[in-house]
Amino acid sequence: MIESYRPIRKLRLAPYAWLKWQFMCHRGATEVAGFGLSAAHDPLYLEDILVIGQHASPATVAFDDVAVADLFDQMVDQGVPPNRFSRVWLHSHPGSSVTPSAVDEATFARVFGACDWAVMGILSRAGNTYARLQTNVGPGCSQELPVVVDWQAWPQHLIHSSFDSHAMTWLQEYEQHVKPITISYPELLDEEPTEDLTDTLRPDLLTWSDFLEYSSP
Repeated sequence: MIESYRPIRKLRLAPYAWLKWQFMCHRGATEVAGFGLSAAHDPLYLEDILVIGQHASPATVAFDDVAVADLFDQMVDQGVPPNRFSRVWLHSHPGSSVTPSAVDEATFARVFGACDWAVMGILSRAGNTYARLQTNVGPGCSQELPVVVDWQAWPQHLIHSSFDSHAMTWLQEYEQHVKPITISYPELLDEEPTEDLTDTLRPDLLTWSDFLEYSSP
């Protein structure tokens, strides 16, 4: 009897990163995106979520070009290599579904397709999660990853800081970086609106220029 396949790798989040992701997901009515900051010892263990300047609607997120460039400059100055902060793309869905939209897939393929590996992760307001690892070296492969939280690390983390201080920091980051926008159908759609808005939005609206110039290994 052949046993069913069970994924070995998991996308693990430190409690701080998980709670910050949840906060960003529930703070407003739009999507919120960021980059996962991987631990030095494990690229699939996220210590933080780096939220940068972006314009967001309930169906789209567009990073500010300058904010992306500033993030890379800041992290490189701190000695953090790009494969720790520019390979895991995280965003939220305001509804309950975590199924990647056509725009999500187009963006992931276009922006991260030249990277040796990358992860797309999605969190919904219902607490559902989705993560997929894509490797682009050799024959390449794609594998869905369970999303888990390293709750064992939470008590030790609270010894050094309080949850209230974290919440205030996250609120400041949200107010500073996330700029809600209202969708204007005539400007964003090639045709009349349909029930599935994210399938008809132009994928190029979600790109940021020169990203791969900064994220190349």
